[in-house]
Amino acid sequence: MDSRARFSLIFIVLSLLAISAFSPVAFAANPTGPASYYLVRITKFELWNGTEWITAFSGTSDGLNIAAASDTSSSVGNFLSGIAVPDGTYTSSRVTPSGTFVFSGNDGAGNYTTANIGAGAGVHGSTPTTNAALEAQCTITVTAGAQEKALSPSIVVKDGTPNHRVRVKFNLSNAIENISGELFPAAPAVSVSVI
Repeated sequence: MDSRARFSLIFIVLSLLAISAFSPVAFAANPTGPASYYLVRITKFELWNGTEWITAFSGTSDGLNIAAASDTSSSVGNFLSGIAVPDGTYTSSRVTPSGTFVFSGNDGAGNYTTANIGAGAGVHGSTPTTNAALEAQCTITVTAGAQEKALSPSIVVKDGTPNHRVRVKFNLSNAIENISGELFPAAPAVSVSVI
C-alpha cells in the first residue's frame, strides 16, 4: 500500500469518527431503532499540527453510506484517494459534515421512515408510517457544525506515511430516533481500535 493510500485510510477513519459523533438533533430517552441507510457527506477535513489547522479536504464529498460497511470502504476510499498532507505530528482532527442527511429505517417501535417531511416551522424529520413495506429514504437538512476529536495517540506523518492505522466499526441498531412523532438520524455507536 503506497503512502497516499495509507494516509487515505487514516483520513477515512477520522472522518467517519467525526460523523458518528454528530447527531443532527440531540434529545434523550426517545424510541430508537436500526438504520438501513445512513448517508452523510463531508464538506471539510482538517488536522491540528500544534500550531495551525491544516486543511486536508474542502468541498463536498461523495455520499458515504455508513449503514453498509462494504459501501463505506469503497465510497470513502475512492473519494479520498490521493489526498496528501504535509509531514508532521497531528494531535486533533476537525471534520465538518454537510447538514444534509439521507436515511431510512425504523424507531424500534413499529414506525418506519418515509420520504415525507413534517410541516411547519423548524427542523422536521421523516413523517413515519407503520407499514414496513412503505419504508423509504428521507432527506433532511439541519445546521451542521465542525466536530473536533483528539487523536490518541497522535498521528505522525513522515514521508507521506502515517505511523498508525485505525479500525472502526459502526453499530446502527439505534441510529433512527423518534422525536415528537417524527423520525431523525441519531448518532451511531462506534468502536475503534488503533493499531
